[in-house]
Amino acid sequence: MLVYYLLIWPFSRLPLFILYGLSYVVYFVLRSVLGYRKQVINANIKRVFPEFTDKQVKDLRHRNYRHLSYLVAEGIRNLGIGKKELKRRMHLENPELFERLYAEGKSVMLISSHFENWEFFITAQSLLMPHQAMGIGKKIKKAYLNTKINGLRERFGMEVIHNRNYRERIEAAMAQSPVAVLTLSDQSPAPDHAYWTKFFGVDTPFAYGPEFMAHLFDMTVVYLDIQLVKRGHYKAVPTLLFSDVKGLKHGEIMEALIAKQEEQICRRPEAWLWSHKRWKLNKPADFASLRAEQKARFDSKFGR
Repeated sequence: MLVYYLLIWPFSRLPLFILYGLSYVVYFVLRSVLGYRKQVINANIKRVFPEFTDKQVKDLRHRNYRHLSYLVAEGIRNLGIGKKELKRRMHLENPELFERLYAEGKSVMLISSHFENWEFFITAQSLLMPHQAMGIGKKIKKAYLNTKINGLRERFGMEVIHNRNYRERIEAAMAQSPVAVLTLSDQSPAPDHAYWTKFFGVDTPFAYGPEFMAHLFDMTVVYLDIQLVKRGHYKAVPTLLFSDVKGLKHGEIMEALIAKQEEQICRRPEAWLWSHKRWKLNKPADFASLRAEQKARFDSKFGR
């Protein structure tokens, strides 16, 4: 409670240019004092870009620290930002796509990743498209902060749901209006439900939820690429991946969204969360049988 009222709430009311000034202190601490997750970041970069020299790894790590420091400033401001400023800082390209889907009564599985400023989009989603905005998120461990932070994320119409109540909440919302459910595809997966595939040539587990929910609720699948316009200003660029999921094979949606994520990272690698322990799970020894079981369950449930 003290953290919220002494730090989060008052700082979220500061203009962003002041928070950017303070972000230089955050950058210095991350880079030169803490060496924040230096070994994790270095290892992740070398996995994805094995051709990088030590100097290139160091340069990308420092640029990532700079990005993280801006992200801290923008994340804090996001909690107190008004509608007018938020819409000025987060622009949706091709809103006609969502207007058409809404008119057709089509709900959307909206897939993105921890890239650029996803928090601006979470808060702005309901302001940018006609669908009821919903987002799959993990609960913050501190119950009080979970209530406060998610309450602020929801203040313009977003509904934050969790893996324990997602089905009932989505079904209830869909009974009233088409929905757009936002998922971040690079979330840490549950080991027993992970979808394993090659990511930059490396065996990598992904959360299977986006594909499963798209089939379960018969949703159109759209990938959302958040791009930097200039500091503090972003555009969300949607790509229609699948207008109809019926007939798709197991893994088709996952492979398509992973390819889009690779494109993002290659374009501006410093804007991804390299500090995330993306490869902490080991590929199962019985991978072939596990994949066969996953495919069989998919085929049985969705009539393939």
